[in-house]
Amino acid sequence: MDYTESIERSKKYILSHLDEELSPKKIAESEGYSVFHFCRIFKEYTGESLMHYVREKRLEKAEKEIENGEPTAIVAYKYGFETSSGFSRAYAKKFGERPKGKMNA
Repeated sequence: MDYTESIERSKKYILSHLDEELSPKKIAESEGYSVFHFCRIFKEYTGESLMHYVREKRLEKAEKEIENGEPTAIVAYKYGFETSSGFSRAYAKKFGERPKGKMNA
């Protein structure tokens, strides 16, 4: 079975809901699959886990907002990070440096 269209739709769903709570269950249900099955096919088709993909896209979106002057703490919270320090570590891991935006509003 070819899951390409379903994976592409799920990517669009993820991108349009990055600032909302996104769970594997919610994403899988948006395509009508069980969590286990969808996570397996997502990794098979994309080469990365579903939640790793979500995290990477959130960090990319956060980077743009920080570059546009949004306070780092607000951006971190908006994209589901519980602490600014956790966000800062994830950001540094992805981009090789800490975010350079304002720390708070």
